[in-house]
Amino acid sequence: MVLKLLKKSPKVTTRHFKRKVLLIGDGAVGKTSLVRKFVTDKFDDKYIATIGTKVTKKELDIKGQGQNILLTLMIWDVLGQKGYKTVQSASFKGADGVILVCDFTRVETLRSLEEYWLPNIGTNIKKLNSVFVANKSDLKTEAQFSFEDLQNIAVKYDSRAYTSSAKTGENVEQLFLTLGKTLINIETKEEIKVSITPEDMPKEMSVVDATDLIINDFCKSFGDMEVAMPVIRKQFTKAGVDITNPTIEGLSEVINLLALVERDFNDERTTQENKSRRYLMLKRVKD
Repeated sequence: MVLKLLKKSPKVTTRHFKRKVLLIGDGAVGKTSLVRKFVTDKFDDKYIATIGTKVTKKELDIKGQGQNILLTLMIWDVLGQKGYKTVQSASFKGADGVILVCDFTRVETLRSLEEYWLPNIGTNIKKLNSVFVANKSDLKTEAQFSFEDLQNIAVKYDSRAYTSSAKTGENVEQLFLTLGKTLINIETKEEIKVSITPEDMPKEMSVVDATDLIINDFCKSFGDMEVAMPVIRKQFTKAGVDITNPTIEGLSEVINLLALVERDFNDERTTQENKSRRYLMLKRVKD
């Protein structure tokens, strides 16, 4: 009689991590297209400016020795238009990693990473795991800078650099996966909400400044930026407001629409106070 000894398979444990990743860079560098390609494997070359911040979830199943890791990436596609610093800064809070994106066909988007985006992140960049990306590599004949130019910046921040194409898929999955793996065992940060009072407002501001403050003010009132942003996008779209060129008339309609939404979760007095504060922002717009 022959006895076969069966070896027991080693027990595999599953660990779950949730991490917040920022996707930042100038408008039209392809941030939204990169997220769409990574999450749905689809590409659309139609450009629509992101209003505020759009959050997309992607789950990665990473297998290792003796354990499986389920990594949930909450990808925050941040508004790329300059001037919306309040909304952008509020989006940065609580982030674990950041993907900084520029466009191979526009050298000014490379300069913006160091001149605008990195200073906005401030000292937090040293604490964040980061990846630098030169997108639209499928348009190499129109390139205005080299990959080495991007690498030189990435080295300063102990980061990696990639070329990518949301159209062909080049390095899209790789750059998200590389960043994701570095975020597994880091210590998470508590998200801090940014608020503003009438006393904090500039006496004079541009229409973009007012738009920036109105968006942030609603997020503060709503209590959760991630949940508030889809509401904001819907009301801006309904009012026909172009985030790249907002108007006082359009913002006035947005304020009214947001007040209607707030009635569902705030009392009438609070709703009116919020509405009045946002109109005060408009009144301070300098022609």
